[in-house]
Amino acid sequence: MRIKMAPSMVASDLTHVAAVVAELEGAGVDRLHVDVADGHFVPNIMMGPYLAAAIVKCAAVPVGAHLMVTDPVRYAPAFAKAGCDTIFFHAEAVDDLLGALGAIKELGVAVGIALKPGTPAESIRAAVGHADCLMAMTVEPGFSGQGFMESGCAKIPALRQMFGSDIDIYVDGGIGPETVGVAVRYGANVMVAASAVFDAEVPPGEALKRLREAALTAAAGRSD
Repeated sequence: MRIKMAPSMVASDLTHVAAVVAELEGAGVDRLHVDVADGHFVPNIMMGPYLAAAIVKCAAVPVGAHLMVTDPVRYAPAFAKAGCDTIFFHAEAVDDLLGALGAIKELGVAVGIALKPGTPAESIRAAVGHADCLMAMTVEPGFSGQGFMESGCAKIPALRQMFGSDIDIYVDGGIGPETVGVAVRYGANVMVAASAVFDAEVPPGEALKRLREAALTAAAGRSD
């Protein structure tokens, strides 16, 4: 599958968001990622629909939202209205997985399921044929800059087998030039990175290119 880069805008310079988006698009970014936290499902508050709408307005590439919130069905409409083309919610946040998938899909967006590092692939088997994409967290959700947990990748082969070879599987958390190859070798194809892109010693566009090169090198050595 094609490797895609989806920088998390939470770590970007939001005082110059249009310039940041333009630089990333000039570097060939595939899509942008908006991390949302409510201070309840995770112990942090991050971003929101107005900021998502501002990013969408600046961007030519698609923008997705990752809702780390207790009631994703309640808040998803605001992000669909903001222009996000994909909305992720956490399996751990809902009692009715298929009901949440259906309710968010009715908004006219693609729907993804995110899993914390310790949540097994088997817990979302009922969503086979219903989810548009998946996300394996390689940190505990809520804060940028955490260390990569390879254990969070262990479920990716099972997800790939369960949901099929064509589904996009995102990996999010601690992704950088030293870890992106690990995620690729487990079978992920969409890389969400924050600090590695926006806190690098080089400009974000150059950091993005380096991350892609590391991912492609790993993909070239992977036997699918």
